[in-house]
Amino acid sequence: MIAAIFAVYSVITTANYRQHRIAEVSGLVAFESERVSGIISEMERNAIDLALAGRQFYLSKDFAAGATSRQLIELGISISVENFSAFTAAVGGGIWFEPYALIKDTRRLCFYAFFDPAIGVVRHDPEFESDEYDYHNQMWYTAISSGLADAASLAGSTVLAGGHGRHHSIVWTQPYFDDAGTNAFMTTVGAGIYDNSGSLVGISTVDWEIQSMVDRLSAIKPTNSSFVLLASLKDDFIISKTRENSSAFIGASLDVLSWFNDLRFTEGDTVETGYFTDAGVEFISFSRMFDNGWLFSIQIPVKEIFAEIQIRNNQFTIIIVILFITLLIVTGLLLSRIINRPLYQLTSGVAELGSGNLDKQIQILSHDEFGTLASAFNKMTIDLKKSIEQNLRERTQKERIDAELNVATQIQVNMLPRSFPAFPYRNEFDIYAMMQPAREVGGDFYDYFLIDKNTLAVVMADVSGKGVPAALFMVIARTLIKNTALSGKRPEVVFGIVNRMLCENNETGMFVTAFLGYLDIPSGLFTFVNAGHNPPLLYLGDQFNWLKLKPELVLAGMEDTFYHQHKITLKQGDKLFLYTDGITEAMNNKKELFSDNKLLETANNFIDRPLKDFTMSVKQEIDKFGEGAEQADDITMLILQYKGAENNESKK
Repeated sequence: MIAAIFAVYSVITTANYRQHRIAEVSGLVAFESERVSGIISEMERNAIDLALAGRQFYLSKDFAAGATSRQLIELGISISVENFSAFTAAVGGGIWFEPYALIKDTRRLCFYAFFDPAIGVVRHDPEFESDEYDYHNQMWYTAISSGLADAASLAGSTVLAGGHGRHHSIVWTQPYFDDAGTNAFMTTVGAGIYDNSGSLVGISTVDWEIQSMVDRLSAIKPTNSSFVLLASLKDDFIISKTRENSSAFIGASLDVLSWFNDLRFTEGDTVETGYFTDAGVEFISFSRMFDNGWLFSIQIPVKEIFAEIQIRNNQFTIIIVILFITLLIVTGLLLSRIINRPLYQLTSGVAELGSGNLDKQIQILSHDEFGTLASAFNKMTIDLKKSIEQNLRERTQKERIDAELNVATQIQVNMLPRSFPAFPYRNEFDIYAMMQPAREVGGDFYDYFLIDKNTLAVVMADVSGKGVPAALFMVIARTLIKNTALSGKRPEVVFGIVNRMLCENNETGMFVTAFLGYLDIPSGLFTFVNAGHNPPLLYLGDQFNWLKLKPELVLAGMEDTFYHQHKITLKQGDKLFLYTDGITEAMNNKKELFSDNKLLETANNFIDRPLKDFTMSVKQEIDKFGEGAEQADDITMLILQYKGAENNESKK
């Protein structure tokens, strides 16, 4: 009986599963293809829109006879920038006119716009307008213009009603590596710009960086030995092929694939399946054409795609055997349970409870005296265990929180640089810093690091709030500032980028006051930006005074905030003292604040002490002022002294 059931199950489920598996992979190919097709359609629409704008611009020159060449150029720039500001999926693109088409004495005239990630906006790129860049002879230009000419010859010279322009054909270039601008793997789609007579006077282009799309499609691997083919059929060009131990490479002809002619595909959005054999292995292929002439295909070994059927049949056999054995065991146990097990369970349960086993539960489900006695016994053990566990949980939770806060404190302390001297082999400057959180963890942080051998960066910041939330926000802010600064960006750009990133998903409304400065070590030039932080103290050979400047908005305050940097020149012996408001707002038992004036007076009292002694002396004054009052906010200090480039021992 069991064998018959299994045989019927195997026949029915095998056929259904094969159909389901094929539909599953087809759906995956269709889903990924539809996503790419949407981008392709969007690129083509944008190329046509830009071509139409270029045509209107070309025709408008006859109505602007009094305009100067510069005014026409500025109008063209605004058209290209405005077009791509509403289309951020593209890297960029522009309008490119034929020789002398727009201005008689100008051979090359183009307007190219691109998204500049450094400033986060679309802007005009003048580099392609130089005489050195002969775009008429570039691969992409000749490919698009010749493709448009071929399309025109196939369609004839028919002009749309009213003589207002030719129907726009779309031409895609084969993928290429752009070494002139983006340094990325990309392709370009273009459309023609025509005059009233139907003559080509220029082209529009839209550049698409395709590496991320190629990586996403190439990463699809339904089984261990499956592989992906992405190719441009019209260019006979392999874009990506993920099969291991294959001679095919990017840019190779499809002729190197002996099985290519066995693939099945048609124009449109249908996923076609086919079968072929390669190196003795039978494959099933799932293929789909894109609108721009690209082919996307996944090849899967037949034995792998249907391997799960055998696995499920084996699992079903094991389940049947287990059920049969279980049935025999249950039958024997049931007899024992009915006759003598209830009495044995009661006596053994009482014995185990007496020895301290509070987990003991007597499983008697009958409704006689044994069942009633077992229920009373079980309730007693549960109530007793709950009482003991509640006390244990409360004690364990308190110990865990204390332990985790101690670990968090150590982690936060270890994140901040604490080795002094900070740079033992650099004698042009000296630096010392300290941080004492008000709780186990805090929101203040300082940092210093070399961006390159001639540039030292110093950071002082204070996150709103205290405790664990502030510490977490502090870790994020410190990491963003340091990583962005190490990329070589100016202080004002660093804060602009960090501000936008901190504003994202900042539902708690936390913010950071921060000060960032770059010291040019050879010259002493100090470039800095202040995002709502306390003004530093500056010593210029006489005494400490406030570095007066208007602080700007805090980080994570408003997403579109722009920051401005300032510069001062430090001479030998000059010092810069950075701190957080935990110092000036330190409070004693009389509710009096330490204050800015008290800090300035204290700093000048210890002005001649070494940097570490200076910092410790200021901290002692704060503790003395507090008279034992609980510290209300984090206390953080950093002092930098410039000793001059001539102190660099590496020059000796």
